[in-house]
Amino acid sequence: MRRTVLTTIFFAFVFFSCGRQSSFPPAGSYSDIVLVTETGKIEGATGAIIRELQHPLDYYTKMELQFRVKVIPVERIEKEPPSKNVVLFGVVRQGDIGGIIESFIGVAGVRSVLEGKSNVFRKLDYPVKGQLTVIVTASSRNLLEKVVKEDGELIRDIIEDANRERLRDYLLQRGEKVEISKELHAKHGFTIRVPYLYELNQERDDVPGIELVRIKPHRGLSISWRSWEKRGISVADSTDLYDTRSRIAWEMYDKDVMRRDLVYFHNDRLGPYDAVRMEGYWENSEELYGGSFICFFVYDRVRSRMWIVDCVVYAPGFGKHTLLRELVAVAETFRIG
Repeated sequence: MRRTVLTTIFFAFVFFSCGRQSSFPPAGSYSDIVLVTETGKIEGATGAIIRELQHPLDYYTKMELQFRVKVIPVERIEKEPPSKNVVLFGVVRQGDIGGIIESFIGVAGVRSVLEGKSNVFRKLDYPVKGQLTVIVTASSRNLLEKVVKEDGELIRDIIEDANRERLRDYLLQRGEKVEISKELHAKHGFTIRVPYLYELNQERDDVPGIELVRIKPHRGLSISWRSWEKRGISVADSTDLYDTRSRIAWEMYDKDVMRRDLVYFHNDRLGPYDAVRMEGYWENSEELYGGSFICFFVYDRVRSRMWIVDCVVYAPGFGKHTLLRELVAVAETFRIG
């Protein structure tokens, strides 16, 4: 016999309560998502949100999925161990999943959905410490499909932001090299929090810049700077930004080069700062190896300076996205002054 909404909510409460009392954090990778739907069948709006969440990322030598999705019906929720990322997906006040959604977002949240004001809700550390629960809902099935189409990128960004936040906390709580941060601030006028797994690999007056690395597999984060007389930085400066990173890559990374056709720019944020983000593929000019990078350009109005925060991976056989996620999580601790 089909469980009633009340019974399902009860089992969910028991499941989440047990997870909350456990001393173990949610299981699995930050790239994994448990998608909870009414039936667990991959059809209609469910198929659409799976496609949005399993967004393909082009790392030139290999396509990767941003997230891997496991779909379960709501009746199995009490059997599923707590995971880092959960998405509750369904029509509010319809079926068992609608009842659970209502228990998560409350009366005010339901009213907001019915009035067409809100469709996506984020709850971090709820109901389990270390877990992100994202609720994607609407007042009808047709509107739910529309939400998926219009807010797919937003949903991915919510999950990715929370992934970096939790990953950063995890790395820094295990140990932090505070002395390195203090020395960099005293010498160069910026700070960055350095997880214990990272080493200061080089500090160069000629670039000028510094590089932090973690190996096995290799991931590097460099911070460099140059004078910048313009009032701000924008995507329109892409030629100058490309040339700036080209010089840094050549001098700091043993003659690495980029392919202009594999580089693109867009506006972004780095921690509290507006930034121009540059992404692409690098390769060494003398050896047969290469990898992916993400670079942030931040304008410092006080010093009339541009800061370049560069994240680089070299990891043959490993997924690039998870490594770049970690590097960006650390890069977001960068502060000026």
